[in-house]
Amino acid sequence: MLSYGFQRLALIGSAGYQRAELPLDDSVSLIAPNNHGKTSLINALQFLLIIDQRRMDFGSHSLEKARRFYFPNNSAYILLEVILPQTGTVVFGCVGKGVGYDYEYFAYKGELNLDDFRMDDGNIVAQPKLVNHLATKKHRAYKFNDKEFRHSIYGGAKSKKNSDIDFTVFKLEHVSDARSFQQVLTKTLRLDKLNSSDVKDYLLKIFSRELPNSSIDFKQEWEKAFQDINLEREQYLAAVNNLETIQELEQKFDSTLSLRGKIAACQPKVNELLQDWHGHVQTLTENLSTQKTKLEQTQRELRSQDIARAGERTDFTNKLEELNRIEKQQQELEERFTLIPNQSFLESQLKAAELKYDVQAALCVQSQRSSSAAIGKQLREKEEQLQRLHSQHQTLGDNLYLHLSKVLNVDELEKLNKVLSQRVMQLPPSQYSFDINQLRHMLNGESSEQLSFSGLKLSLEELIPQHVQKTEQELVEEIADVNKQITELKQLLEVSRESEAAERKKNELNQAVKQCEQDLRDYDQLQQLTKGQTQRNEQRQTFESQLAAVNTALENADKKYNELAQQIGEISDKLSQLSSDNNSVEKLKNQRIDDQALFAALSDQPHTPWLLTDEWSLEYLPVRLEHYIEDCKDLDKLSKELRQMKNELSQKGLTKFQMAQTQDEELKGIIKFSHCLDDEKKALERRARSAVVNVTASLRELRSGLYALQSKMKEFNRLISHRQLSDLKTFKIDPVEESQLVDAMNVLIQQAEQTESGQSFELFDQASILDDVELDRAKSLLIEEGNARQGLRVADLFRLEFVVAKHGQQPESFEDIDSAASNGTVLMAKLVTGLAMLHLMQDKRHQMKAVCYLDEALALDTKNQTNLIEIANQFGFALIFASPAPLTTARYCVPINQANGKNHISRNNWQVFEPIESQGLPQPQVEPSL
Repeated sequence: MLSYGFQRLALIGSAGYQRAELPLDDSVSLIAPNNHGKTSLINALQFLLIIDQRRMDFGSHSLEKARRFYFPNNSAYILLEVILPQTGTVVFGCVGKGVGYDYEYFAYKGELNLDDFRMDDGNIVAQPKLVNHLATKKHRAYKFNDKEFRHSIYGGAKSKKNSDIDFTVFKLEHVSDARSFQQVLTKTLRLDKLNSSDVKDYLLKIFSRELPNSSIDFKQEWEKAFQDINLEREQYLAAVNNLETIQELEQKFDSTLSLRGKIAACQPKVNELLQDWHGHVQTLTENLSTQKTKLEQTQRELRSQDIARAGERTDFTNKLEELNRIEKQQQELEERFTLIPNQSFLESQLKAAELKYDVQAALCVQSQRSSSAAIGKQLREKEEQLQRLHSQHQTLGDNLYLHLSKVLNVDELEKLNKVLSQRVMQLPPSQYSFDINQLRHMLNGESSEQLSFSGLKLSLEELIPQHVQKTEQELVEEIADVNKQITELKQLLEVSRESEAAERKKNELNQAVKQCEQDLRDYDQLQQLTKGQTQRNEQRQTFESQLAAVNTALENADKKYNELAQQIGEISDKLSQLSSDNNSVEKLKNQRIDDQALFAALSDQPHTPWLLTDEWSLEYLPVRLEHYIEDCKDLDKLSKELRQMKNELSQKGLTKFQMAQTQDEELKGIIKFSHCLDDEKKALERRARSAVVNVTASLRELRSGLYALQSKMKEFNRLISHRQLSDLKTFKIDPVEESQLVDAMNVLIQQAEQTESGQSFELFDQASILDDVELDRAKSLLIEEGNARQGLRVADLFRLEFVVAKHGQQPESFEDIDSAASNGTVLMAKLVTGLAMLHLMQDKRHQMKAVCYLDEALALDTKNQTNLIEIANQFGFALIFASPAPLTTARYCVPINQANGKNHISRNNWQVFEPIESQGLPQPQVEPSL
């Protein structure tokens, strides 16, 4: 049994322990009910062995909570006694600082005595006084920070002086394995947390020096090998996919060259004509304006003559019309007096008419009286009066007035007579009725000058009585008198009507006299007209000839005027056109863009020569200038379109000629490139096959790493396979290839091997490597997996399977170690695997016994417990079993006691089942190192 290694673990005021002292030099059965501090006691070793807080594992508890638990104050200690072959017995410790639950590392040479950490007054030494206090116990304590302590425990970079003590506990084959060693060591303290993924990671780290030391970014490797080829292929594909655009670009470029030649030929002509244009416009405007002025003066003179002739024509026309009127009048008079023999006849008719008129006028004077209308009116009035008298006579004996006079007094009757008409007062009894009481009430209700009806009040001051009751004699006399007057009016009306007829006859006779007088005057006029007819005929001929001459002159003048107007219009049109042309030229001059850099030295730029065939003169300048500017705009538009198409091609990937000095050279390059795409495709194929060979070099290295790992795993399995694990006949860990990845690598490697052997360079017999479906699928898979895994490593090419077989059964494979067997068997397998990995990392020349921890040990029977203790011992580890009941297979049985709410482990309570043999330091029997 080794004497070098861990001896004791002690806790003071830490992890719920008031004081604990645990042996570590041999197997231990740690006894306590569940959740009574077994695991927390062993986990305390992480602060001394793992050191790096990032790698510590306290299960469900955070590091901050763990620090509070283990270092609640500055008098909390975790202590480890170790016997080192190069130094002897040393003590490593952690002591709480109190502030922030932090802690500090220290170490000293000497044996562990817990009383050394107690003051004279019995209190535990506080961290600030620790170094001085240990000095009084003849211990020189060394303080360390995390990094220094890690280097002290695992070796490596030294920060101490030559005279300082060597505290190295674990001497590894390679110092760089310290991190992996700590991680595996952490799992041996908590074997239940060791899983398949951990095993794979740790084995890869242990064998890392035999494997490629970095991951392979296959995408980067592929892109690196195919970078130039892919770029060229992208250019090729961009040209193929945009061939129509390139052809259109070629057409536009040809048009550009043609326009450059045309503009270069026309530009000097345009400049020359523009210099002469202003003088040309001024001279031509003056000449045309002079011509127009002369023509307009001639036109005005002609207009004046026309106005005079028009006046003469009007005069002659009026005279002829007057002659025609006289002629017509003569004809009418001749027709009228055809039957009149002479003037005497008309005179005798006049005298007879005057005589009749005088007789009738005398009669009318004698019969002048009132008019028949006035007489007829008087007659009607008298007839009405007669009718009223007859009516009054009929009711003379009994009427309303008589009736009222009998029942009313004089005043009452007078008031009523003022408001009722005479006809009403004469009504017979059959046509009226009254209530005397109501009537008197109404008549007496107001003053004597007022009378009120329902809704009406009348003033009687201005009214007079309407009815006077006459006697019968008076009525008879009055009726006779009215009848006499009616007879006289009828006679007078008859006479008046005869007088009016006479008056009308007198008027008719007067008109006959006047007509006879007019006939005499008209007959006399006829005589005069007959005498002047010859003279009038001569005048007519003269006027007609003169009028014809004037009309002829006016017609000729009108034609001449129209000719002048046409000439003036033509000159005006020419002036207008000239002005329009001048404005157009000025406007076009402002639209010129040939002063831009695009048009500079066109003759020196690539162009197609142009031969001028059109006539260039000032007359055609506006049209030529417009065409010239349109050509300039077309060239500018084409230039922009070419630039846009070039940019679009660039955006679509065709950037091969971007570094050309000029756009023309770039466009020529694109066009020329499009003409030789078939040759480009063949060249790309040749380069691609060579690139496959280059890119698979890294895959060969990766595959070689896989083969190396498989070889190492065979050696590792030899180390663990003959350990007796429960009832298992076989236990090994096989690296099983990830077939998809490995097959994809093999496809590329085989392709490269064929290329190297010359089997794939027959371009016309083999499919293009750039379009090889299987090759592309393999490449895509490797790139996809590489991206997902952030690079391909040997670890990605396999998975671990745990192969177990009981006696008499076929082996079974499990990817999860926890499902490979029963809980007890799995714990044994994990322990063997973890200890074997630690053993591989240790320097075999420096044997140091450490500890490993197994919880729930009651799940193992006694035989398996004994086997595990032996296996752990062979690998240089003391096994600590944790269980609620003691295990007799261990060297020590250590119970955890409680008092006053605190855990205690006293050395006095250790139970040793067999004595410790006091022998030399025998070497353990372990497997040869790999």
